[in-house]
Amino acid sequence: MKKPHRLSSVGRFAAAALIGVTVTACDSLLDVTLPGQTPAEALDNPASSALLVSSAQGDFECAFSNYALLSGIVAGEIMGAQSSLSMIPYQRRNVRPIDTGFGEDGCGGPSGLYTPLAVARFTADDAFQRLEAFSDAEVPNRARLMARAALYGGFAYTIFGESFCSAAFDGGAEVQTSQIFELARDRFTTAIQLATQAGDDETLNAALVGRARVLLPLGQPAAALADAEEVPEDFELVVTRSSAEQGRRNDIYVQNNQSRAQSIDVKFWDQEWMTVSDPRVPVTNTGEKGIDGLTDLAVQGKYDSEGASIRLASGVEALLVIAEVEGGSRAVDIINDLHDAAGIPGFTSTDPAEILDHIIEERRREFFLEGRRMGDLRRFGGFSEAAGGVHPFNGDQYGGTQCFPIPDIERNLNPNLS
Repeated sequence: MKKPHRLSSVGRFAAAALIGVTVTACDSLLDVTLPGQTPAEALDNPASSALLVSSAQGDFECAFSNYALLSGIVAGEIMGAQSSLSMIPYQRRNVRPIDTGFGEDGCGGPSGLYTPLAVARFTADDAFQRLEAFSDAEVPNRARLMARAALYGGFAYTIFGESFCSAAFDGGAEVQTSQIFELARDRFTTAIQLATQAGDDETLNAALVGRARVLLPLGQPAAALADAEEVPEDFELVVTRSSAEQGRRNDIYVQNNQSRAQSIDVKFWDQEWMTVSDPRVPVTNTGEKGIDGLTDLAVQGKYDSEGASIRLASGVEALLVIAEVEGGSRAVDIINDLHDAAGIPGFTSTDPAEILDHIIEERRREFFLEGRRMGDLRRFGGFSEAAGGVHPFNGDQYGGTQCFPIPDIERNLNPNLS
């Protein structure tokens, strides 16, 4: 992986985050509890290697929790039920470069998106580069640590590719969606190689899912299929959450179930298949109003606490990649296996277009509130139908954001952006 030559403004924030670590990665993949402060000189100490990777995981998990909430609002899974200024752009589905919450807020609250993602991306790449400079003799399990750093870097780039119109990294020039997916692919490839070397099946399977995910929009379905076929059906990697501190909480549960600031969008109420309720989309209309006093409050039942984890990569996703690429009877069989697991009636079709439409619908239900809807709408289309129109309770006209822009903080401080 190529080292950055310079840092953007947000990259500098990321460097500061490395020096003053505040995320606690309890129950993480690495099982490391981070301290409150890390001296700058410790970052170049091989003994800090596990800490660096755990910090990268913590930064990514915090950013992802925010992203699952905020992209869910813009993509029509969640609708606003409050009037906080920093959340209004998301709730009106009209996010602009000038919006400071979107561009500048960190992970301490629910409105920060760009900065948390930029920090997560930087810390993962930085951890990898520092480990690259150490030796195996200096760092036990170095290959495994490097694989995990590359993995979280890959997922950070994936989110940028799925949800941003374009991006700029490390003070560099603007890059487009396909280029971002290529950066993600390269990091997943590195993670696959190193995880294989280290015998780390969890990282290997997660990286295979991640690479299959980005190979599809890169127009490489055969390669995506090959990766997906390697993933066990019962595999799952989650983003860990905790009630220990605000930055570790599940933002969807806090904003929807606890504070009543967000409601579930009406398009996800009463989801059935052949008159049978689909348990993958558990939504209950409480009969109450959100804190705006206008919006009917519907709450999700997928996450039952502040500490509920969020699925990031899974064998289910690999199966749906296989179904999308293969189509035909194999796709129908996969769909019906998912229906059997959910306890709902089967699906029957031999029409390729109908099968693909149902695969997209399966993704909508399987990945409900998992930060996947925005990327799917961009890839498959249907954004206006799914997330456009008017807020059904407060009358706000939705603004039509279909991808997040580079925020002003980046454009103003990055000399390589016009």
